[in-house]
Amino acid sequence: MWYIWDLSIVLSALSLTIMLVLIVRRVLQERRGVAEADQRRFLLTALIAFTENRDREALKAALLSVPASVAIDAGFEFISLLRGEEHEDVVAAFNECGLPTLVARQLERGNGAERVHAAEMLAALRSENAVVSLLSALDRDRSREVRIAVAIALCDVGALPPLGIALRKIGVAGQRSRRLIELFRRFPPKRFEELEDHARRQDAVPFTRAAAIDALARSGGFRFADFFARAAGDPSPEVAAAALRALGLTGHANAPAILVQAMGNGDWDVRADAANAASRLGLSDLAAPLVRLLDDEAWTVRYAAANALRSFGQPGERILREIAASEVSRSQRTASLILAEGPAA
Repeated sequence: MWYIWDLSIVLSALSLTIMLVLIVRRVLQERRGVAEADQRRFLLTALIAFTENRDREALKAALLSVPASVAIDAGFEFISLLRGEEHEDVVAAFNECGLPTLVARQLERGNGAERVHAAEMLAALRSENAVVSLLSALDRDRSREVRIAVAIALCDVGALPPLGIALRKIGVAGQRSRRLIELFRRFPPKRFEELEDHARRQDAVPFTRAAAIDALARSGGFRFADFFARAAGDPSPEVAAAALRALGLTGHANAPAILVQAMGNGDWDVRADAANAASRLGLSDLAAPLVRLLDDEAWTVRYAAANALRSFGQPGERILREIAASEVSRSQRTASLILAEGPAA
């Protein structure tokens, strides 16, 4: 009995100790947060003043008076809002204060989020050694998300290695990250052929091929329409669907025939994107195959087909009303639902 009593006292004391430690930790965190907020406010005030008086020495003194982490975070946020001469002057002041060295150190030693932020900051500062630090991180960093962020930064400064090499360094596991879409969309026009070559590769990860097609459609325009038309028949549903979305943006002389064939594809994503492309291109001649899709087993396909018919204006709405007035079926229910949403926006 005495043993149990002593144990309960020890446990109570331990609980009180842990509670006190947590309280102290919380107080210290709050104080640290208040201090960082004050430092951030001070630096942002100095940055705003610099845009008016161009007193570089005063700005450098403000930068050196706050912790490096505060200077990096607040500085990156501020310079992203600037353009032209103001942007160049602030970046020059950051470089003269040795901020790129601190950022490069954070890229090597920080946690995952800090390393991603450091890569973005190095691209913004464009210091002499930025490319060296970024290439080293692309080779050595243990996190694939950080390597992708580094690749984006290298693309922004015009120093990204050939796409095949960059993707190899990112790793296969990282080639399903949606940030690759951001990387591909930042490719300069003079390197679009690399994206096209990668999108053609049957041995490449389908997601990256689809992301390359998406980037080409948004930035390359009609010059890649023939490629999109061929890729719409790709064995990979992910790639075929991306090519159909691209055709919906660029158009093509053979688009009607391509879309009709795609509407019979075994993958519902492909069928839905074919219907959406018909809507974007205003191909009212495809009303008949779209009507057949109203009875598709996949709700997404039925909705895309009905929405496409509605986008054709009065002729399409007339077809939908006829179907909505027919016997109860999947087509009838889909037509009734899309009509209840009102006219196309």
